[in-house]
Amino acid sequence: MAGITAAKALHDKGYINFIILEGSNRVGGRIKETKVGDNTVEVGAAWIHAGGSNPLHLLANKFNLSYVTSDYEDYIVRDSKGQNVTDEFKTRYEKNFKPALKFLKSYAKEARNKRKPDFTIRSALLMGGWHPRSAVDDVIELFNVDYTYAYVPETISGLHAYLCEMYEEFNTTDDLTVKDRRGYSHIIRSLRTEVLKDGDQRLRLNEVVTDIEQKDKRIVVRTKDNVTYSADYVIVTFSIGVLQHDDVHFSPSLPVWKREAINQFQQALLMHIYLQFAEKFWDDHEFLLYASEKRNNFNVWQNIDKTIPGSKILQVSVVGDEVRRLERLNDTEIIHVLLSVLMVMYSGRRIPQPVAYSIPRWYSDPLFRGAYSNWPPGYTLDTFNGLQAPVDKIYFAGDYGDRHNYGYIQGSYLSALRVADDIDKCIRNHSSCVAPFRPEYDARGCTYHTANNYDVKAKDGEGSCAFVECIISNSASIYDEKYIFIIYISFELFR
Repeated sequence: MAGITAAKALHDKGYINFIILEGSNRVGGRIKETKVGDNTVEVGAAWIHAGGSNPLHLLANKFNLSYVTSDYEDYIVRDSKGQNVTDEFKTRYEKNFKPALKFLKSYAKEARNKRKPDFTIRSALLMGGWHPRSAVDDVIELFNVDYTYAYVPETISGLHAYLCEMYEEFNTTDDLTVKDRRGYSHIIRSLRTEVLKDGDQRLRLNEVVTDIEQKDKRIVVRTKDNVTYSADYVIVTFSIGVLQHDDVHFSPSLPVWKREAINQFQQALLMHIYLQFAEKFWDDHEFLLYASEKRNNFNVWQNIDKTIPGSKILQVSVVGDEVRRLERLNDTEIIHVLLSVLMVMYSGRRIPQPVAYSIPRWYSDPLFRGAYSNWPPGYTLDTFNGLQAPVDKIYFAGDYGDRHNYGYIQGSYLSALRVADDIDKCIRNHSSCVAPFRPEYDARGCTYHTANNYDVKAKDGEGSCAFVECIISNSASIYDEKYIFIIYISFELFR
């Protein structure tokens, strides 16, 4: 999304001399559809999170993408004996989890307004009175937290992750499930055709970038096939996971603040596995939840037959460390594990072998290294600003590039528009280029301009100013010297 969006934005501003290097044989990145039987399913992004004025929602309508509103209230919960425990789930959710969730949201706003330190979602849920004690409690958490962030509550920033600012910004609470035979990536292909017709050499497929070198005021990009490209500006749209794995070599190395910003952020791990059966044996609800004795044990299933009638497809979402383990198995082993879970959920029913399936492996794919970005506890806003910041003429765009929409497709879209605008301003007027980023921890110094060690780049004073020692004449009093010294100190303290 980010690459095509940036190209279109620059094209609309009058720039035609650009090249898009795409590592795979298609456009779309982590927006990818596949066929399971005769049905189109999404193995990557599958939702438009927040409809309303969300630019992605507007694009979906512009290009006539088909979607339905996700119904998170349409679910059934089964335990490890195959018993229906939905009533227990609803009671615990309404009485205990929902109030804790409400507390989490209000506490997050209070913490930001009062500049309190960051906290985990787990700690806020505990303060809100939520203490999970059963398998049903675990699946309540999984459905409401892990399923959204692909991380456990202990590893998610409560300060930044649960303000729901995205939904407030777009004035909606709806999530939309894509169900279009052309696939979700139809949006991106449609954007591409507005700029690049078929065969346009400015789009190079199967060009895997391995090196980016700043050289003689130009930037040289080298691919796996040892093809080089030279440019004045480069927009990097690799995922956080790719950047964290050092799959691309930067020369000179990215500055420390940039490497910190990249490696301290999170790349979520998520798999959407699809199984198609000859006959439907499961419940007629959109979501089938499994309250297993083991947490994160294939607990969230989606009935695709509900959104694509007659498809007879189940989807299971796998998150977190379980993704790493599962991706090391072969398809047969994975299917065996999943069928064993279904046998427990639907005890007494015959569970047949699937007639078709799809098992993506985003984490082990060097072009992606995971699903989407996530904000970890303790990751500061200043560090996030560094994550978005360019390094000289190398700019960065992706799902991690928008404060309120990180981890979502519209985050990629909005960050690409911002970067394209930054480059346009810089080209037209060099004084309008984005100022070099300097992290707050490196921006403290003497801020008093008459001091010997005045630091023009310092943002915050920290008491280090030194002054030329005054030579006091015989006519001056000791109080004059102290008075001058106190004035200097006062300016330093109150800056």
